[in-house]
Amino acid sequence: MSDFQTEPFTGQAGRPVPAAEYAFPAPPKLHWAFVLLFSVFTLGIFMIVWMFIQSSWARKIDAASHATAQFVGYVVLFLLSQIFDLASSEGLKAVSVLFLLGSYIAFYFGTYSIRRSMLDHYNNMEPMQLKLSAAMTFFFSTFYLQYHMTRIARWKAGGTLAS
Repeated sequence: MSDFQTEPFTGQAGRPVPAAEYAFPAPPKLHWAFVLLFSVFTLGIFMIVWMFIQSSWARKIDAASHATAQFVGYVVLFLLSQIFDLASSEGLKAVSVLFLLGSYIAFYFGTYSIRRSMLDHYNNMEPMQLKLSAAMTFFFSTFYLQYHMTRIARWKAGGTLAS
């Protein structure tokens, strides 16, 4: 087994919680390069679908996660920006830029929500001393989080936590 084997944590009442009560689902296990490759081949559609898969998993480990709703906001705002961009009026094109900016903000709120859920969970509930770079999360978002999710899935399957 790994050096990062989890120990049963203590519940709020101070009693040890049986392992069955804190068995959380493993994260989605797909190599980040495949996520990138499939995203390129599908012109970004796969990445949008994969964001929702990641956010659904984050909701399973953190009930307070709002990443899915933030990603829905991202998609809606992005689509609205594209609709307004097709308009011939200059005023509507300015609105398009605002919607596009809002979509990026919603995307990063969702991405950092997943990051926060992962850090909270894997440093408190299933301690493994997870560290995630804020800058790498910003620049590589879905792919960077997926890299760590795959590492964690391998670790949970009984392997080692490779770096």
